Amino acid sequence: MLTYDQKDRIGFTYIMNLIEPASPYGRDALRCMIPAQPGQEEMLSKELQNIEKAITSLLQNEESYKRLETLLGQTKDIRESISRIGAKLSEVDLFELKRYLLQLDQIVPLFNEINEEAKYNDITLESAEPALKILDPEHSGVATFHISGKSFPILAEIRNEKKEIERKLRLAQSAEEKTELNVLRSKIAASEQKEEQKAAMWLSKKLQPWRDVLSQNAQAIGRLDFTIQKAKLAIKYKTCMPEIGGESVGFTDMTNPQLHETLLKSGGSFTALSIKLCKGTTVITGANMGGKSVALKTLALNVLLIHNGFYPFAARASCPLLDSVYLISENLEASDRGLSSFGGEIVRFQEILNDMRNAKTIILLDEFARGTNPDEGQAIVRAVCAYMNNQNAYTVMTTHYEGVAPTAKAHYQVAGLRKMELTKPLIAEIQSLKVSERIASIAKYMDYGLLKVSPDERLPEDTTNICKLLGLEKGIMDLVEI
Repeated sequence: MLTYDQKDRIGFTYIMNLIEPASPYGRDALRCMIPAQPGQEEMLSKELQNIEKAITSLLQNEESYKRLETLLGQTKDIRESISRIGAKLSEVDLFELKRYLLQLDQIVPLFNEINEEAKYNDITLESAEPALKILDPEHSGVATFHISGKSFPILAEIRNEKKEIERKLRLAQSAEEKTELNVLRSKIAASEQKEEQKAAMWLSKKLQPWRDVLSQNAQAIGRLDFTIQKAKLAIKYKTCMPEIGGESVGFTDMTNPQLHETLLKSGGSFTALSIKLCKGTTVITGANMGGKSVALKTLALNVLLIHNGFYPFAARASCPLLDSVYLISENLEASDRGLSSFGGEIVRFQEILNDMRNAKTIILLDEFARGTNPDEGQAIVRAVCAYMNNQNAYTVMTTHYEGVAPTAKAHYQVAGLRKMELTKPLIAEIQSLKVSERIASIAKYMDYGLLKVSPDERLPEDTTNICKLLGLEKGIMDLVEI
């Protein structure tokens, strides 16, 4: 799958930072999530169905979910204490367990009430009331813990004896008497500690039948909490339940929230993208600044989200489960290997080819071979395009090279400035702006949508038009247009 830096660049880290589980178990579920692999379609479908169930349930039972999240937020991670049940438990362990059991005593009935309608897949919480009675025999309901003498008569006798000694110690007049009483108190305190340890071990053994239930409840809380956060994310943004399986990867009106947020700050907006991939090579062409890299990042983001059990940011989506998602783009940091950027691309691409021999993958190549001379780069890209047509992979290449698209299975083109009429007044208006403002102004006219075009569709002349709008020397532009 993708590296941490690549996930950050495509917007995956941004999405994960939007997720705020209430409980430590939910945060752990987020931190430890593992992408689904081929063969796990049923498991992933159940996770995605749970998001759908949570969306419906959240909208119908908002107040109940607020109370549930408050209770989940009060839990602490006590899995270490749970794992020690049956062995030696400290008084701190027993305190943590009692508090957890008191919380479960509120969480379980509330969840069961919600789940009567939601009917979540494979998320169940089991009452542990008998375990709570072991640690709270007096039914105090208070989240403090002290080994009660009422349950342990010998311990109660020792404590009464210690109290009497302490009473005498307060009344003692002579130093000799105080010394003698302090010695007695130390002995009785040691006896008390020994009996408390025996009592703690007895409680630990009594709790042992409930260890698995407490552990499973912690895991279920994590899944529930994480699912609720995924549903809240899906409600906030334009997302959809994806179809899992089939032989094609397809998205309709796909977006990228991080890039959308960035564009909004500069007065722009994100153009939704639609694309369908079959095995083989799909080529995306268009001028620089046209949004080819944005399309690739957005595709990578949404494929990765599906594999991690999230709704993708699209109106419709379908995707088979893949073994890996690969991305080769700029900033490969090939200098670590002593290679140029071009050398880094080639080495990484060969590693991917070695890895994908018996796997089902999607490979995203952003302006591949841009770092070498154009003639050789074009020949290499055409060869890669033709070769990947016959592999068990979905390959998407963005390129500005001519002559590559005819060798691909499908050709998409960024719409770019094709709808923009370059009148003299418009050119003069944009050129009158500051340089930084010109770029933002051009972006407003740029259509970043993807159009499916014929294999032999020529590259648009957006580069020349962009140079004009940015005010490149007229003498140079006159020579370009000869």
